[in-house]
Amino acid sequence: MKILRKKIISSSKYLDFVSTTYLNMNNDESEWFSVERKNNGKTVLVAATVDDKLVVTKEFRVAIGGYEWALPAGLVEEGDSVEKTAKKELKEETNLELIEIIEKTPYMANSAGLTNEVVSIVFATAKGKTSRQGNEQSEDIETFLLNRDKVKNLMQDKKKVFSAKAWLIFDRFVREGGWEKN
Repeated sequence: MKILRKKIISSSKYLDFVSTTYLNMNNDESEWFSVERKNNGKTVLVAATVDDKLVVTKEFRVAIGGYEWALPAGLVEEGDSVEKTAKKELKEETNLELIEIIEKTPYMANSAGLTNEVVSIVFATAKGKTSRQGNEQSEDIETFLLNRDKVKNLMQDKKKVFSAKAWLIFDRFVREGGWEKN
């Protein structure tokens, strides 16, 4: 397998729709279509707790035409660190202040068949009072601070749409509680 060339088919402010020509396992040329983020695909997901509660977001997502239950997240801008982005996104989306980062994952692929987007998950503690004051005009984000039982009950609601990444964090939180410092 070898990438031969890429061609941008369509471009927008944040995304490129790309055609990639590559050699397949039979050494034949094949074509693959994908979406690439212009910031090298780097994103951060913030799994924060305030005391014994998990910070959970409910955000309108245009692509699914409804609300997604998730965690604060955002794009890592060129030159910014995962840590700086985690602090900024938590503040903008929830009005909470990041106090301490307990754990940080390496970048992991989100949907490698569709996009170059990768995510680093930051497990942290936070403080403050939630608010929508930092939401951008394009964001409809409501923040909840939920204890283990409330997260477990939320996960049982089959009518809700969940972020796959957040679902795994929700499950860990229900099983283990907050984040332990190693």
